[in-house]
Amino acid sequence: MPSASLHSPHESNLLQALYFQGQSNDCGPYTTATVLKAIRGLELNPAELARHMEKPIWRGPVFVVRRVPNWATLPWGIADVLKEYGMSASWRFFASPEKVFAGLEAGDVVMPVIGSWRPLWAHVMTLVVWDPQQGWGFANTQYNHHNIHWLPDEIFQRQWRAMGRLVVIAR
Repeated sequence: MPSASLHSPHESNLLQALYFQGQSNDCGPYTTATVLKAIRGLELNPAELARHMEKPIWRGPVFVVRRVPNWATLPWGIADVLKEYGMSASWRFFASPEKVFAGLEAGDVVMPVIGSWRPLWAHVMTLVVWDPQQGWGFANTQYNHHNIHWLPDEIFQRQWRAMGRLVVIAR
C-alpha cells in the first residue's frame, strides 16, 4: 500500500458531478452518468440512462446485455456505455490493488465493484482518493451529498474480494 495519499486528478469534478440514486438499484447507470458528466461534460438523466442500458445492443456479431432490468448493471455494460460516449473503457476480474493505485496515479477513472454473497448485493463507486489512515475514498451515488465516502481498507478489501476484485477502468 502507498505510504502517502493518492488523489485522482478528477476528484473535484467527480464529487461535483455526483448524482444521487435514491432508493433505486441503479448504481451502475448513476455512476456512469456521473463519470460522463465529470469527464466529458455530458448532462445525462441517470434514470433514463438506466432504461437505455436495459436494452440489449448489437456490437458487431455480439449481442451485449448491459443490464438486468431494475436490478443489476453488468461491468461490460458500464464499459460499453462509456465507450458509446467517447471514452476508452475496460473491465476485469482479479485486479490487484497495485493496478488500482497505478490507474489512480495515471489519471484513469477507477470504478471497483464491491459487495457480498450473503446477503447478495453489489455496488459500484468511483475511486477518488486513497489515504493510508482513512482508506479508500469514493464518489458514491448512494448518498445525497458531494463529499468523499470513506471505506476503511479492511472493509473495502473484503467487499472487493467478494466480487472477484472486479473493476471498470476508463480514460
